[in-house]
Amino acid sequence: MIIRSPEPEVPILVDRDPVKTSFEEWARPGHFSRTIAKGPDTTTWIWNLHADAHDFDSHTSDLEEISRKVFSAHFGQLSIIFLWLSGMYFHGARFSNYEAWLSDPTHIGPSAQVVWPIVGQEILNGDVGGGFRGIQITSGFFSDLASIWNN
Repeated sequence: MIIRSPEPEVPILVDRDPVKTSFEEWARPGHFSRTIAKGPDTTTWIWNLHADAHDFDSHTSDLEEISRKVFSAHFGQLSIIFLWLSGMYFHGARFSNYEAWLSDPTHIGPSAQVVWPIVGQEILNGDVGGGFRGIQITSGFFSDLASIWNN
């Protein structure tokens, strides 16, 4: 049996907030700019806030970091645009007679979307073919293709 003296207890201090911050200050728009911190007197204030957010040169002077921020901003914008376009293509194909029109483009007119009978479908243009009741397209790319196939 080995006898040891009891080790003294050392109090462990943990600082839960090592950097004192104030979220109230961060919540104020323009806390980083004196001109914007004055507050929204005009709509110019909003445009200045937006301009400061995208003024990457004022954030840092590192060209690599600026390039990364510009690329990420453009990439984010493109992703939103492609998401919007994919939704348009999906809903355009889902809620139109696109497949029926492709199967018989000479006898079926292309349509844009479903119009429910509650808004007076019969007044608009009735059946465009393929058992589809919707808005008939009379101009644009699909109409040009239809006129090429019909002639």
